[in-house]
Amino acid sequence: MATTSCDVAIVGAGLGGCFLALMLSRRGQRVVVIEQGPSVPSAGADFLKPPGLQVLARHGLADLAGRHGLRRDVVRYYHDGEPIQECHYPDGFLIRPYRELVELIYTCCAMEGVDFWFDAGVDDITMDEGRVEELALSNGRRLRAGVVIGADGTRSAVRQALDIEPRTMPYDRLLMRVATVPLTASIARLNRLYFSSEGWFAYLYPLSRDQARVFVGLPPEDEEVIFQDGIPALTDELKKFVTESSDAFDWLRSATWQRIKVSTLRLGAYHKGNAALLGSAAFACHPMTGMGMSYTLRDAEILADVICAAGGDGELLDRLLSAHYEPRKHAHGQLIDYGDALVATFPDRDAYLAAFRRDLHVFGEAALPTPGPAELPALQPI
Repeated sequence: MATTSCDVAIVGAGLGGCFLALMLSRRGQRVVVIEQGPSVPSAGADFLKPPGLQVLARHGLADLAGRHGLRRDVVRYYHDGEPIQECHYPDGFLIRPYRELVELIYTCCAMEGVDFWFDAGVDDITMDEGRVEELALSNGRRLRAGVVIGADGTRSAVRQALDIEPRTMPYDRLLMRVATVPLTASIARLNRLYFSSEGWFAYLYPLSRDQARVFVGLPPEDEEVIFQDGIPALTDELKKFVTESSDAFDWLRSATWQRIKVSTLRLGAYHKGNAALLGSAAFACHPMTGMGMSYTLRDAEILADVICAAGGDGELLDRLLSAHYEPRKHAHGQLIDYGDALVATFPDRDAYLAAFRRDLHVFGEAALPTPGPAELPALQPI
């Protein structure tokens, strides 16, 4: 089978990969997105906080993304059943199922001429002097690109080819389960996040106008007992500290629970030669921060500026990535550290309140000093 050539190959059709493809295609780049699954991925967070919404707004997508989503403006926090604080979002945040959001951007990509190759896993990546030369895919196709982006998750094939070693830290003292249930009046009224001194938490929020999500976090030793004994044991435990969402308990008995193992991911480098990493191929933080998708959208925006500014010059691309994309490790590192602090303190009310930073929940990195230019409307050669 003949080898196909393009300007940019993006491995992974999740939110970051699709958004980057859209930005590049709008600026005249020929883009091919490779996805090992039969369609866009369905697993991901349901929240877009203000920083991510601002990125979408800069590209005319905020109203489109919010058209069928839910706008919320407050999250109330409880400890051992008692309200301890509220976090208010002056401009609100968006709840929309991850797959719906990705499909929306995928549809925009199709209108811009982005080429998607589904059922195309990466079998091999040919490297030459630190640059990606060619991708060999599981369907027999081969692809050459001036730039390669690994947006292919925590087990990134692109990252492995670049020989960039990930540093992961599992949250061994906390396991998570998630279920989708019918929307109840209490969940429709307010997003509530409950913590207990026993090391449990529960987050209940609306997913749509008729469905809700329930996240439960619990110590591993409790998880083994609770889910072995069945859901009644789970609801008995939740009743000890979930005080204003009791109308959801009956639905939890018939819910299907998915187990989620959560870890942090840090890298020493985000690019090598003509290839860079994006999204959960580059970093992962605890979902308590609520900012993973928003940071990824900003990362994709910066990558699009860098790639277009390089104009096909490989040496310039490498310098621009070093100058303008590698510093993202600073913002990601602070977000990961913040997630670690929240997870370490939530069983202790006072320690959690001391660790909690409203600015990071609402504004994200905009509240932090960031090395290098914060906005890159028109990059100049270095």
